Amino acid sequence: MNRSLFEMHWQYYLSIENALLKTNQYVTHSNKNKDVYSDEFASILLLSCSELDSLFKQLCISTGHSKKGKYFTMTDYAQVIQSIFSNDFGISTGINTINDDSIIIFPFENIDASKPYANLTWWKDYQSIKHDRISNVSKGNLINVAYAVGAQYMILRQLIEFMDESEGQNYLKKNYWSEYWIPVV
Repeated sequence: MNRSLFEMHWQYYLSIENALLKTNQYVTHSNKNKDVYSDEFASILLLSCSELDSLFKQLCISTGHSKKGKYFTMTDYAQVIQSIFSNDFGISTGINTINDDSIIIFPFENIDASKPYANLTWWKDYQSIKHDRISNVSKGNLINVAYAVGAQYMILRQLIEFMDESEGQNYLKKNYWSEYWIPVV
């Protein structure tokens, strides 16, 4: 991935992250509120997962993974993600909440290329909303949005690793961080 393509994806990520940050004015981002749903959460989920589809494709290309059919599929994506991410890396919301009740997620913890939707509940819920938003309105909730936006952030950080040093890889590693996410191990 070259720097200008990365920058386009990064700027779009920041706009999605900012939309998520704004929702904290109305719904505190805490475990107590993880099932709260809204049109805004559904919208953010659709934007984030749609962008994730593009980022997953970039990850496959960057790792040299070839598609088995005409297009890359979630099975292709899951195989690459399984080879890169271990299950012990997660992120936490960086918003201070009452009683330190921040949301901690591991977006790819249960990923399994052999299962539908790669065994990712949040990806399955995204697909449900994408194909029938009205019937699946409650799946546009805070926890699904946290997983999707968190996954988007983690994939972008991983894509920096495939950038050539002459394109500013070290600069990006050092300076391109989230205002929302805090790494946890």
